Amino acid sequence: MRNNDEFQRESQQLHHRRVYTILLAGAGVMALFTILDRILIPQHFFEFLRYRLFAVGFVGALLAANYFDRLHRRAWVIGFAGYICAGSVILFTVLRLGGVESPYYVGLIVAMVMYTALAPLTVAQTLISGFALICFYLVSISFMESLSKYQLTSLFSNLFFMICFVFIAATQSWADTSARRREALLRRAENEAAERLAQHANYLEQEVKRRTAEQKASEQRYRILYEAIADDVVLVAADGKILQANSSYLEHFYGGAPPTGASFFDAVQPRDRHRVQTDLLDRLEQGSPVADCRLTLQSHHNLPVEVEINGALLARNDRKLGLQLVIRDIGIRQTLEQNLLASLNKIRQTENAAILALAKLSEYRDVTPGNHLERIREYCRLLADELSQRPEYSAVVTPAYIQNLYQGVILHDIGKVAIPDEILQKIGPLDAREEALQRLHAIKGGDVIKAMEEEVKGSGFLAVAQNVAYYHHERWDGQGYPYGLHGDQIPLEARIMALADAYEELTAALEPAKRMPHRDAVQRIVDEVGQHFDPAVVDAFVVQQDAFDRVRRSHAEPGSDALADACKSASAT
Repeated sequence: MRNNDEFQRESQQLHHRRVYTILLAGAGVMALFTILDRILIPQHFFEFLRYRLFAVGFVGALLAANYFDRLHRRAWVIGFAGYICAGSVILFTVLRLGGVESPYYVGLIVAMVMYTALAPLTVAQTLISGFALICFYLVSISFMESLSKYQLTSLFSNLFFMICFVFIAATQSWADTSARRREALLRRAENEAAERLAQHANYLEQEVKRRTAEQKASEQRYRILYEAIADDVVLVAADGKILQANSSYLEHFYGGAPPTGASFFDAVQPRDRHRVQTDLLDRLEQGSPVADCRLTLQSHHNLPVEVEINGALLARNDRKLGLQLVIRDIGIRQTLEQNLLASLNKIRQTENAAILALAKLSEYRDVTPGNHLERIREYCRLLADELSQRPEYSAVVTPAYIQNLYQGVILHDIGKVAIPDEILQKIGPLDAREEALQRLHAIKGGDVIKAMEEEVKGSGFLAVAQNVAYYHHERWDGQGYPYGLHGDQIPLEARIMALADAYEELTAALEPAKRMPHRDAVQRIVDEVGQHFDPAVVDAFVVQQDAFDRVRRSHAEPGSDALADACKSASAT
């Protein structure tokens, strides 16, 4: 009960602090929406500006309320009020710009993700927050005139992705709450251990003072202390023979009384005995203390025991008394560390799932194959792995860079959420105006990720994702868009993505008649070396072309030619 009360107080304090961040971030988003209004819908700018200013003023009031909340009991209410205010302002914008067809619908998901990611919510609070915004959205749409079949389809898809984000956020909240609860328990256990250690240290100091006053009494008290130490303590000779040991050591490794001629090597596994003699006992004999020596000993039950050994040479009047070893069982600590690492890995997996879901959202509005993102990131990883083997790229293409690239490329077309559906879904060539609008997706996608990066300073993943989104349509010869960069002016990750995207477009086109066989696609890319593609990246592609083909087959769409080829190969083997 006490642990739970402490955890609740810590959660309330954390929520109180993060409310400032949430509210300020919300005000920042309103400012970004104002800039977006000026660019995209200048005719509504002053109308929407009033909404944004109202939201900013309301945020100021909430900041003041949070400041005066000295007991930290209203943090959730204040943060939720700011979240609902931001959602309401976005809903006004959505209704004024076409309802379910408005591209500003994405702002609802931004508000939902920002609030649930920053606030330390419980699963119930996350679900309430998410579904509250969904309900407001449905109520707002219900005031519109009857919806067409296409609008109903868009409404269904919007609701589907909003609900998906709610459950992803709830999963993340569960993992975050569980990790913080475990951390609080570990911290309390550590504090209790520190208190016990302080008590033992104080007791030891008292014993040392008494020793100077009465030698005989101090000898007895030292023996009591020796037995009271929680760790195993043993005094051995240079050859390992046990001279003295506390009851804890004897109980662990002998089950009580030791046999005649007992040796420290009785608990050491045969494979480690030479190392123990040379690296531990011989060093101590020479007067060099040993700290944090990790070893696997064997208990009297023949069970392995992971221990940490600290040792020193005991001497009096230049006479060596023996080698004292303090042995601590670290099995429990290792288990706690492993549990903590498992929790962190689970949180990272949840974050990766959220990133992929966000990328899938952008791909859903565009007509692309289902496994497009999975193939793209595998192609980019193959190219980066190959480049990392070359001296001129080894300093840049590190394992961390490859991991950031692997995750970042799936956001390359996130800017398409801002492109009208009639352009994305148009059958046939685009006219000049439509082509210009379509090309804006690179800038819009890069701007979105840039805004995210400004919120999370120093994120290598977002930096790579931003470059890929901005420049993956640039060409080596400078004939690409949106900026007409050429050669090394184009970031390496964008040059890698350009080739991977081209191979994907050639081999996985939606129309079967437009798909190329693997070898023809390779030749097409090789033919454009120095024009569309970086020669070094093309060289890496040629080396990895068979691996590209394997990825294409293994991640093929159901019913595609690549899947059929893969099935034939499997049946032949």
